[in-house]
Amino acid sequence: MAFDLFIALCLAFLVPVAHGHGFVHFVANSGQNYTGWNPFVDPYAQPVPSRVVRKIPSDGPVADVSGPDIACNTGGETGTSVLADTPAGSGVTFQWVYWPSDHLGPVSTYMTSCNDDCSSFDASSAKWFKLDADGYDNGTFASQKLMDNNFQWTSTIPAALAPGQYLMRHEIIALHSTGDPQYYPSCTQVNVTGNGSGVPSDQYLVAIPGLYNGVQWPDIYNNFQGLTLPGPPVVELGQGSTASADPSSTAPSSTSASRTTASSASQTTAISSVPAASSTPLSSAPKSTGQCSLSRKRALGRRHSLPARFH
Repeated sequence: MAFDLFIALCLAFLVPVAHGHGFVHFVANSGQNYTGWNPFVDPYAQPVPSRVVRKIPSDGPVADVSGPDIACNTGGETGTSVLADTPAGSGVTFQWVYWPSDHLGPVSTYMTSCNDDCSSFDASSAKWFKLDADGYDNGTFASQKLMDNNFQWTSTIPAALAPGQYLMRHEIIALHSTGDPQYYPSCTQVNVTGNGSGVPSDQYLVAIPGLYNGVQWPDIYNNFQGLTLPGPPVVELGQGSTASADPSSTAPSSTSASRTTASSASQTTAISSVPAASSTPLSSAPKSTGQCSLSRKRALGRRHSLPARFH
C-alpha cells in the first residue's frame, strides 16, 4: 500500500506531461501554505485527509452550469473540518501547478458566508459576491496571466468584511472549444478574522447556479472583440454597510504574489516545493480543434473518463 501511494504521488507531480487540465494544488495566505485536495492521491490515502479545498473528482471540467456542481465542483457540496485562518484585507493565493496553454479564458474568485459552519454548509443554494474577475485585455486572456505568474492567482479579502467562516470560489473558464465552454471551479474554506462588520448588500450577490444562465461566450478565434464578464460588480464594503459601486466595474485585484514561507502545520505544504512548469506565450498557443491534444491521454488508470468534447 505504501509503495502504491508513493508511485501515485510521483505520477501526480509529473503534471505537465500526464495531466490535461488543472486544479488548485495549494492555497497560501498569512504565511501559511495549505495543501489542496488532490483527486489523484487523496481519495486513496489512509486515512483520507481533510483539506481547506473541498473535494473535486478530477482535473476535468464541470459541464452543466444549471446544476449544483457548478458551485464548488462535483463533490464540493460537502464541507470539511479544516479552515484557513485569513485576516480581512489579506491576499489569498491559489496555486495551480499546470494549465494547458490553449485553454484560454477568464479567471474569477467569488465568496460566500458559511453561516458560521463551513463543515456543514451546502454551497449550491448560496449567494456569492465577487472579489475579482478578469477576462481579456491588451491581447492577453486572464488564464495566460495566471500562467505567466507562475500559475498563481491572488484574491484579496475585503478589509471591512465581517469575521466568520466563508467559502472562496476560484475558477478558470476555458473557451477553446467554441460553443462548449469548460468550467473549472473549486471552493476553499477560510476563517476570516478582524474587526470589520461589512456585509454585502443584494446588488453584489448572485446565485451559483444562476451566474451563467443565458451567457453566450464568444468564439475567441474568429472576429473576437473581447469578453463581457457576467455577474455583479466587484464588492465594495464599508464598516457595517455597503458603499456605492460602479455597476460596470469588474476590475480584478492584483494577480501578482510573492511566495511565502511554509508553516510547520500538518495541513500545510510550501508552494516553493511545487515542481517548475513552463507555460506557452499567448502568441504561440495553438488554436483548439475542440478537443484536447491526443498527447495528453491519461497516465493513471484512476483518472477521469470524460467525453472527448470535455478535453
